Amino acid sequence: MKKTVLISVCIAFAMSLGAASAGMRAPFTGRFVNEEYGLTLNIALETESVEVPRHELYGELPGYLVRTGTNYYWLITSAEVDGNKARVSMVNDYGSEDLEATLTLEADTLLRLKQGSGSTLKVPNKGKWVKLPSNINFIRR
Repeated sequence: MKKTVLISVCIAFAMSLGAASAGMRAPFTGRFVNEEYGLTLNIALETESVEVPRHELYGELPGYLVRTGTNYYWLITSAEVDGNKARVSMVNDYGSEDLEATLTLEADTLLRLKQGSGSTLKVPNKGKWVKLPSNINFIRR
């Protein structure tokens, strides 16, 4: 009887630990999408553990921004997280343009990117460069 109670307590404790760790997701980690511009923001700012597809040479970074259907990336090279805001440095994958931006987590699912100093975010679209607005909203997927 004592063994059964002890085993039940251990199982309940283990299950509660698993549930607690699942709910403790880092706020600036995940895949965020902006469907209007076809953008994906893949980030892990706290752990800097994102590998950029087809750009493995760069190693693990805090994240990247990519337009769907292209191989043109904006790499996040550094990030400073402070509560629900993060200041990030970004560079295009050619290294020819860079900028500072602020990411603000409005809710668990809404992330707002605001461009700061430096170059303007541009992505290719049907053979032309498209400048992105200075404020872009992303939804967690």
